[in-house]
Amino acid sequence: MKNLFSVVFGGLALCASALGSTSASAADIPLYPTGPAQDSSFVRFVDGGTRPVDVTSAGSKGRLSLDPANPASHFFPIAAGKPIAGTLASGGAHQDVSATVQPGEFVSIVALDGTHAATVREKPDDFNALKASVAFYNIDARCAAPTLKVADRDIVLLDGVAAGQAKRRQVNPVTLAVQLLCGGQPVGQALSLGTLVAGQRYTVFLVPAGAQSRIFFANDAVSR
Repeated sequence: MKNLFSVVFGGLALCASALGSTSASAADIPLYPTGPAQDSSFVRFVDGGTRPVDVTSAGSKGRLSLDPANPASHFFPIAAGKPIAGTLASGGAHQDVSATVQPGEFVSIVALDGTHAATVREKPDDFNALKASVAFYNIDARCAAPTLKVADRDIVLLDGVAAGQAKRRQVNPVTLAVQLLCGGQPVGQALSLGTLVAGQRYTVFLVPAGAQSRIFFANDAVSR
């Protein structure tokens, strides 16, 4: 996400002052105001495929670029209950997307290879300044009984997540790597999440990858 853009959804202005990595030190991106006396809602865009994705707003030429190296935008605060719309473009394919986000809801719009996009909704309520929070988003129905285990240990981190759903838990702020299991069998290599930071949130995404499945993660940074 190296370029700077101004994105407009439904007439509400997104002023992107910087688009950095998804690390905790990435610059925040001011977005359109939510307005007084309105509860904030949040939306982010995620590249869940293998090619770069351009997110283009409805009604403007503004564009946000994502790629597998920096797959997730920040969560942008938006006005609750007001629809946003745009287009995802990747490798010559285009997909129109839209969402209406409820108060206090965090919505991730995930672009997959081709013209498919998935939407995952979450209302996290587990904030603890002394713990880190890790979510598991299942966007691959082909993975039977998807499970995240702590790598090299017989410890289940998160499981029982239906396709299109999410589950979250608090963990100690430690160095963590996770292994994906489908149907009880390891899939791919362990994924390092690095050293988790107390008070911060992270998401591990399960997405299709050809004939198999894969996982990647993002820091759930919120633009302010």
